[in-house]
Amino acid sequence: MNTSEKTGILKIYVGESDKINGRVLFEEIVFEARNAGLAGATVYKGVMSYGASHSIHTMKIFALSNDLPVIIEIIDNIEKLDQFSEKVNKIMEASKRGGLVTFQELSVIRYEKGEKYR
Repeated sequence: MNTSEKTGILKIYVGESDKINGRVLFEEIVFEARNAGLAGATVYKGVMSYGASHSIHTMKIFALSNDLPVIIEIIDNIEKLDQFSEKVNKIMEASKRGGLVTFQELSVIRYEKGEKYR
Protein backbone atom coordinates (compact mmCIF):
# COMPACT_ATOMS: atom_id res chain seq x y z
CA MET A 1 0.00 0.00 0.00
CA ASN A 2 1.29 3.42 -0.92
CA THR A 3 0.33 6.37 1.29
CA SER A 4 -0.47 8.45 -1.80
CA GLU A 5 -3.22 6.01 -2.90
CA LYS A 6 -6.87 6.56 -2.04
CA THR A 7 -7.25 4.37 1.01
CA GLY A 8 -10.06 3.14 3.18
CA ILE A 9 -10.93 1.06 6.17
CA LEU A 10 -13.27 -1.90 6.13
CA LYS A 11 -14.81 -2.62 9.55
CA ILE A 12 -16.50 -5.95 10.16
CA TYR A 13 -18.52 -6.55 13.33
CA VAL A 14 -19.18 -10.17 14.36
CA GLY A 15 -19.53 -12.22 17.55
CA GLU A 16 -16.44 -13.82 19.06
CA SER A 17 -18.04 -17.28 19.02
CA ASP A 18 -19.28 -17.08 15.39
CA LYS A 19 -17.82 -19.89 13.33
CA ILE A 20 -17.51 -21.04 9.74
CA ASN A 21 -16.36 -24.53 8.77
CA GLY A 22 -15.21 -25.20 12.36
CA ARG A 23 -13.03 -22.09 12.46
CA VAL A 24 -13.66 -18.84 14.32
CA LEU A 25 -15.18 -16.37 11.84
CA PHE A 26 -12.90 -13.44 12.65
CA GLU A 27 -9.83 -15.66 12.11
CA GLU A 28 -11.17 -16.83 8.77
CA ILE A 29 -11.65 -13.23 7.63
CA VAL A 30 -8.17 -12.14 8.77
CA PHE A 31 -6.48 -15.10 7.04
CA GLU A 32 -8.45 -14.40 3.86
CA ALA A 33 -7.36 -10.74 4.02
CA ARG A 34 -3.75 -11.82 4.34
CA ASN A 35 -4.12 -14.28 1.46
CA ALA A 36 -5.62 -11.45 -0.63
CA GLY A 37 -2.50 -9.39 -0.02
CA LEU A 38 -4.23 -6.61 1.91
CA ALA A 39 -2.02 -4.16 3.81
CA GLY A 40 -3.13 -5.00 7.34
CA ALA A 41 -5.86 -6.23 9.64
CA THR A 42 -6.49 -5.86 13.36
CA VAL A 43 -9.08 -7.57 15.56
CA TYR A 44 -10.53 -5.83 18.61
CA LYS A 45 -12.68 -7.41 21.30
CA GLY A 46 -15.48 -5.32 22.76
CA VAL A 47 -16.78 -5.51 26.31
CA MET A 48 -20.44 -4.86 25.59
CA SER A 49 -22.73 -4.47 22.59
CA TYR A 50 -26.11 -4.89 20.99
CA GLY A 51 -27.07 -4.96 17.34
CA ALA A 52 -29.92 -5.87 15.03
CA SER A 53 -31.35 -8.41 17.50
CA HIS A 54 -31.21 -5.84 20.34
CA SER A 55 -29.81 -8.58 22.63
CA ILE A 56 -27.21 -7.28 25.05
CA HIS A 57 -23.84 -9.01 24.83
CA THR A 58 -21.58 -8.47 27.82
CA MET A 59 -18.87 -10.19 29.84
CA LYS A 60 -20.72 -9.91 33.14
CA ILE A 61 -21.00 -13.22 34.97
CA PHE A 62 -24.81 -13.33 35.21
CA ALA A 63 -25.57 -11.96 31.76
CA LEU A 64 -27.69 -13.98 29.33
CA SER A 65 -25.02 -13.86 26.63
CA ASN A 66 -21.24 -13.81 26.74
CA ASP A 67 -20.80 -13.71 22.95
CA LEU A 68 -18.75 -10.52 22.99
CA PRO A 69 -18.44 -8.28 19.95
CA VAL A 70 -15.35 -8.52 17.76
CA ILE A 71 -14.37 -5.81 15.29
CA ILE A 72 -12.03 -6.55 12.40
CA GLU A 73 -10.43 -3.50 10.79
CA ILE A 74 -8.75 -3.90 7.42
CA ILE A 75 -6.92 -1.01 5.74
CA ASP A 76 -5.76 -0.82 2.12
CA ASN A 77 -6.49 1.01 -1.11
CA ILE A 78 -10.14 1.45 -2.02
CA GLU A 79 -10.11 -0.89 -5.03
CA LYS A 80 -8.64 -3.80 -3.06
CA LEU A 81 -11.09 -3.27 -0.20
CA ASP A 82 -14.00 -3.09 -2.62
CA GLN A 83 -13.04 -6.48 -4.08
CA PHE A 84 -12.41 -7.97 -0.65
CA SER A 85 -15.75 -6.74 0.72
CA GLU A 86 -17.46 -9.06 -1.78
CA LYS A 87 -15.46 -11.99 -0.35
CA VAL A 88 -16.35 -10.93 3.20
CA ASN A 89 -20.03 -10.83 2.28
CA LYS A 90 -19.84 -14.40 0.91
CA ILE A 91 -18.00 -15.64 4.01
CA MET A 92 -20.56 -14.06 6.33
CA GLU A 93 -23.48 -15.42 4.29
CA ALA A 94 -21.94 -18.90 4.42
CA SER A 95 -21.49 -18.65 8.20
CA LYS A 96 -25.24 -17.97 8.57
CA ARG A 97 -24.43 -15.50 11.35
CA GLY A 98 -25.39 -11.87 11.62
CA GLY A 99 -22.98 -8.99 11.46
CA LEU A 100 -22.26 -5.55 10.15
CA VAL A 101 -19.76 -4.41 7.51
CA THR A 102 -18.87 -0.74 7.03
CA PHE A 103 -16.44 1.16 4.82
CA GLN A 104 -14.89 4.61 5.20
CA GLU A 105 -12.32 6.51 3.17
CA LEU A 106 -9.32 7.68 5.16
CA SER A 107 -5.90 9.26 4.77
CA VAL A 108 -2.89 7.14 5.65
CA ILE A 109 -0.02 9.28 6.96
CA ARG A 110 2.54 6.53 7.59
CA TYR A 111 2.76 2.86 6.63
CA GLU A 112 6.06 0.99 6.78
CA LYS A 113 7.69 -2.06 8.31
CA GLY A 114 9.62 -1.77 11.52
CA GLU A 115 13.28 -2.84 11.64
CA LYS A 116 12.33 -6.15 13.19
CA TYR A 117 10.56 -7.14 9.96
CA ARG A 118 13.03 -5.84 7.34
